[in-house]
Amino acid sequence: MLNFPKDAYLWLEFILKVVLVCNFFAMNKSTMLYRYFILLVTLILVSNPLTAASFNCKKASTQAERMICNDPDISVADTEMARAYKSLHAALPKSERDLLKADQRKWLKERKIEFRSCEEPYCHVFYLVRIAQLKPLEQVSFNCRKASSRSEKKICNSRLLKHADGRMAAVYKDLRNFAGGAYFDRQEQRDWLKRRDRNLQKQSCGTSCGWKLHKDRIEELTRRLLHDSL
Repeated sequence: MLNFPKDAYLWLEFILKVVLVCNFFAMNKSTMLYRYFILLVTLILVSNPLTAASFNCKKASTQAERMICNDPDISVADTEMARAYKSLHAALPKSERDLLKADQRKWLKERKIEFRSCEEPYCHVFYLVRIAQLKPLEQVSFNCRKASSRSEKKICNSRLLKHADGRMAAVYKDLRNFAGGAYFDRQEQRDWLKRRDRNLQKQSCGTSCGWKLHKDRIEELTRRLLHDSL
């Protein structure tokens, strides 16, 4: 049974959030913004007083965990991120699962540092960047049957790098389409691809190195989009 007026206030806040986001959609018709903010709509639609994070909030002990549990939107983002991580983790071979697991642990440590001082909407952005890196599960952006360079073969031989290349290409494509293509310099992306290929051609740059290259690029592109959108 709802406990009025506390529950009534929470539900009113929830309805106002939905109205605000719908109004945002009415003013922003680009494909890219639709794709990114449909995630925000999903998070908001399910962020109600009963929403829980990806962990047991009764056992929250760190400042970051308490912040997540006290903010319904971030709580749902945490759940979405956890689902995305599990989905990607399940699609990888064992060796790359261990790599992704170590990367996730590193991200969780970074979250502790980030949440010591971040304020909304930037706490939320921190999660949206991670979600953009992890989901949806992607295939490589080029034809692996025609892979000729060492960098292309290295990507095609790794399920994680196939996903990373596909995710980066998808985020770039959306960003390029923002404002009719006038928002982004295509030469910048060509230059980044050349730098990526030079790094991947090095024997010392393996799967972990390639994942970091793509992950950092996805973060850069996503933050650039969200900076102008929020």
